[in-house]
Amino acid sequence: MTVNSPIFLVATLHVNDMGNFQAGYVGPLKAINERHGVETIVATPQLTALEGTVAANVVALLRFPSQVALDEWYADPDYRPLIEARQAATDQTTSSLIALTPNGVAPNTT
Repeated sequence: MTVNSPIFLVATLHVNDMGNFQAGYVGPLKAINERHGVETIVATPQLTALEGTVAANVVALLRFPSQVALDEWYADPDYRPLIEARQAATDQTTSSLIALTPNGVAPNTT
């Protein structure tokens, strides 16, 4: 993985309050994503499990231009209140954000 390799983020969320999730998280997130060059590949509540049980009712796949872009996005002061809004609207025992890198190289988690 090079410094400029793309990073993918998979969000699997069990949203308890879709109205507050849309208004307090999804709406404001668009401007922050644009500022950091984030591409939404897919974000949907329409899930079909081919195997197993799916606890999530919303899944999103985002592409970041680099690890640096992901780190800056997550640390963005404008994103901090959205984290709280997302966590308040979702079940934290069954929701997760997972960073994926090309070639199976672990992202920087510090």
